[in-house]
Amino acid sequence: MNSVSVDALEAGKYFTKPVYLDDNYILLSPETQLPEELIERLRLWSFESVATEGDVIEKPVVSADQSGDTIAMSVDQDLKDTNMFRQAEDFVNQLLGFVERTFTSFVTKSSVSSSLVTETVKGIIEMVKSHRRYMLRLSEMNTKDRNYIVTHSGKTTVVAVAIGQALKQPPHKLIEIGTAALLHEIGMVRLPPQLYMSSRQLSEKERQAVTAHTVLGFKILRQLQFPMQVCLAVLECKENIDGSGYPRKLTGERIGLYAKIIMVASSFVALTSARPFREPLDGHAAILEMLKHRGKMYDEAVLKGLVALVSIYPIGTFVELSNGSFGMVVDTNAENPRAPQVRVMYGPSRERYAEQPIVDTGLDTDHTVTRALPPEDPIRLEAAPKEADN
Repeated sequence: MNSVSVDALEAGKYFTKPVYLDDNYILLSPETQLPEELIERLRLWSFESVATEGDVIEKPVVSADQSGDTIAMSVDQDLKDTNMFRQAEDFVNQLLGFVERTFTSFVTKSSVSSSLVTETVKGIIEMVKSHRRYMLRLSEMNTKDRNYIVTHSGKTTVVAVAIGQALKQPPHKLIEIGTAALLHEIGMVRLPPQLYMSSRQLSEKERQAVTAHTVLGFKILRQLQFPMQVCLAVLECKENIDGSGYPRKLTGERIGLYAKIIMVASSFVALTSARPFREPLDGHAAILEMLKHRGKMYDEAVLKGLVALVSIYPIGTFVELSNGSFGMVVDTNAENPRAPQVRVMYGPSRERYAEQPIVDTGLDTDHTVTRALPPEDPIRLEAAPKEADN
């Protein structure tokens, strides 16, 4: 596919093949005239190029059925969404870099800057508040290769802060939740990676070493003089509501709220991440799996907070609609987790639409969600983002 500079685009022209904004979005179909408004919007949102396999021509391949104004209006929100997602993706990569430096400092110098952690968490809180729907699309982001513990800790912090906001926690508690989430695996950092990344069954001694990491994390943070609420959250973040967790087999209300939030957040991130022993689940499958364990592994109120954020059909989930069309979830509905907003991308015959309207499946009875598409569905395979070069 050829890259075409935005500066080289000429209003009034046509292309012989679709023009793409990125791997997931067709910007212009062959029958649509390129309007000046679209070029200006590309510049406004700082896009330098588009991609196409086609050639520039003077007349359309088929008759145009849309005006330039209509196309410009239809893509305006899409360009903004893509730009906002890129901002969120860049922020998360910067966050992971900070986590990596923090853990490296601990391993090499036995020190962690509590002030830097606090300032970073404050930035996460603000970013989640302003870019929530984009920040929670963690599984779609191209993040650079890093140690699993680093990536898991950073992403867990984002989800934990979002859950804390959904549960109406005040700012000072959000900072403590974010701090505990960012450092909840610090006890694991000194363990050999082959233990927590192993696809084989661990020996009893190895299993004990892994499950002792919360106690070790608690002791480390106490020595570094972090607040007791943060230390306790790290100690208890692997406790299950029914008492089957570790290290103290606490139950129900004996487990602190911070720990319950981190448990839910870290589980969601883990389930949607690739591991040596399994492929990642999509957001929909991960939520269904977690709902099986509500009241057992997970606190119901905290899990409800996660579902309110990401819905039964999380952002990025590909779904079939009641009229036979197909689309991707682009926003959630906290009041009705089964009725997200969906971008209608394909028709009943699986033809890809040039115009891709967003429908509210809770209000539009012709476009209710009937099912999530399985990972092997051709639509998902076609629309899946390509791996980025690291």
